[in-house]
Amino acid sequence: MKSNVNRALIFQGGGSLGAYEAGVYTAIKESLSKLFKIEGRENEPHFHIVSGTSIGSINAAILVSYVKENKTWEGSGERLVEFWEYLSTRSWVDNIPNFVDYWDSWHKVNSRVASGESARRYFSTKQFIFNGVPKVFVPNKPIHDNRFFDPSNTWYTYDNKPLRESLEKFAKFPISTSLENGEPRLLLVAVDVQEGSPVIFDSYEKEDGTRKSEYGRYGRLKYGGSEKNPENEGFEHIIRYNDGITSDFVLASCSVPVNYDYTKISVETRPLIFEGRDDIIDPENDGKSALKNNNISLHSFWDGGLLANTPLRQTIVSHREYWYKVKKLEYGIPTLRYGIINLHPAKQEYLPTDYDGVVDRKNDIIYHDRTLFDENIAILLSDFAAFAESLIKLAEKKGVSDEELKLLFAEKTKGVYLATGKKLKYEDLLKGRVDVDFVVRLERKNDSHTVSNKTFDFSETTIRQLIQDGYKEAKEQMKGVTQRVQTELR
Repeated sequence: MKSNVNRALIFQGGGSLGAYEAGVYTAIKESLSKLFKIEGRENEPHFHIVSGTSIGSINAAILVSYVKENKTWEGSGERLVEFWEYLSTRSWVDNIPNFVDYWDSWHKVNSRVASGESARRYFSTKQFIFNGVPKVFVPNKPIHDNRFFDPSNTWYTYDNKPLRESLEKFAKFPISTSLENGEPRLLLVAVDVQEGSPVIFDSYEKEDGTRKSEYGRYGRLKYGGSEKNPENEGFEHIIRYNDGITSDFVLASCSVPVNYDYTKISVETRPLIFEGRDDIIDPENDGKSALKNNNISLHSFWDGGLLANTPLRQTIVSHREYWYKVKKLEYGIPTLRYGIINLHPAKQEYLPTDYDGVVDRKNDIIYHDRTLFDENIAILLSDFAAFAESLIKLAEKKGVSDEELKLLFAEKTKGVYLATGKKLKYEDLLKGRVDVDFVVRLERKNDSHTVSNKTFDFSETTIRQLIQDGYKEAKEQMKGVTQRVQTELR
């Protein structure tokens, strides 16, 4: 039996499709609770990590907040479903008696005409795009073009203040959790617009005992060294939030480009010393002088789905960094087993030929789960490290001296550690190895009634159907997962 296993649940982004994740999670939670009860593991956390991007970050925040406040996973699925029922609103199409049946009568006459259900979704989303959704977003005043004096180049945006209010009604902020308290770790992904860099917000403490996100270039710091950082190295940008993740961070992960304004977050920027120079030019001071102190300013953030709509890589790296840097484990890091809820299907049985269908297919391809390569690389690195450890043991058995092995370990690799850009030694390749156990991908499938603006469909009928579909489809898929876990535990 593998007891040293951490489970992670990864929520993808997809607007109103997040209701599907609520149904999936409820089914997963029920299956795990039943399994844990059979195995006598009722006190075991269902998930050690909950990660999310965009609408997935909202689902993740609500779940982690619930578990932290109630000190149990029981009722967490119901809480998430309650949130989605709260967001949903009745569309004008739903108020028209027999609308679907009437439209279907035209569909029977001419198959090129959309189905009644497809038409219901299409006109519901049109309503929400123009008028907003009361508890999610409302339209701002249109911004007219002042650059080209082109009236057709008008910018229509939305205010997501209602979403913030809805989120804060269902989750208590700030969210700070810890392993010692048996609380799940919350990981959210956003994008610094000007840096073009993914930023991970983390509810667990770092190695210095604070909560913060570091990103950007990595190098030697001009100022701010400490005993805990004798090499005086670090990342260029820091976001500090020692009290925990705030609703601003969740909204940053959900700020869909063009549709919403940037989310502003205070960022500390530290000057770095580049190779061959003893100062760094301050770009905001015309290059005349160096920064004498760290600069704190507001940075703009966008939806994390731009760079990591399925934040698997960020989850694996964060898992490794916590156990390696915070818990100081060079070997024996808990195996990572994770489930991914994929809202955008990679495959589709039919080829769309109309405009709306083509746009819908394009969106699914752009945002679908593209993490198979990341998963395979993680497994491959783990396999190579295990192989190297076996060779080392064989070398020691055959009489290779410690001095010879140390010389080999000290050699520099050709590659660099992607997080910092620093050159690695061969011994570094063996430390902090993360084993990836079997992975579960629960994928939503488009039905024949899908429309291109489906992520805007917050109608009561659609939200209810998404929750039901997620629950039903996950229940079926979880049968095989439960069997695999039970086989492993025997």
